[in-house]
Amino acid sequence: PTPCGENGKFTLTFDDVSTGSERDGLLPVSGVSNPYHHLFYANGFVYLPDKWQPYPAISQPNVAMFLPIGASLLPNTPFAGTMLKGEIGAGPRASVDAYWFNAHSGYFGCALSGISNCVLSISGYRYDASIGQEVVAAQQSVTIPACPLFINCHLTQVNFSDDFKTGLSGIQVNAVTEKLGIPQVFMMDDLQLEWWNSSCAAGILRIGHR
Repeated sequence: PTPCGENGKFTLTFDDVSTGSERDGLLPVSGVSNPYHHLFYANGFVYLPDKWQPYPAISQPNVAMFLPIGASLLPNTPFAGTMLKGEIGAGPRASVDAYWFNAHSGYFGCALSGISNCVLSISGYRYDASIGQEVVAAQQSVTIPACPLFINCHLTQVNFSDDFKTGLSGIQVNAVTEKLGIPQVFMMDDLQLEWWNSSCAAGILRIGHR
């Protein structure tokens, strides 16, 4: 924080939240509670200690995970159901550009243990006041390797194109198998963003709200 509140670049690490307790061998998965660092997360986003999944965290101890199927089994959090599948963004505050951001990069991995690669379909959205909803502002497709037998897995850094640095109200990531297009669970860590509106008023608004 500065005298003008929260401004500049920031990284979503999911390490400043506590996970569920480990008991009876159950996976200590916790759903992302909205809002987290001023942003909202679609149903299906969870975080867990990296030792409970095959990809070591970039920053310890937690890794985020998106579950494309079975999200309804997780406890619902405010406005999660209003987000697009796999979306992170301003959510109900999409019309307020103090919560818009530039997206720089992130680390990703897919829950694929075979030889088929994983394709990430990444879309950036910007709120359009003339129609009162978000519209696509950026798109990028990235192929990342699977992790055969889940041995020596490593998250892959993905750098977003310049179109993702023009003020977004949301970013959406979905993962599928390369050839068959079957939805896949994906892991994510250290999502590097930057507040688009760097004015003092916007920074003070952010620091005064979750």
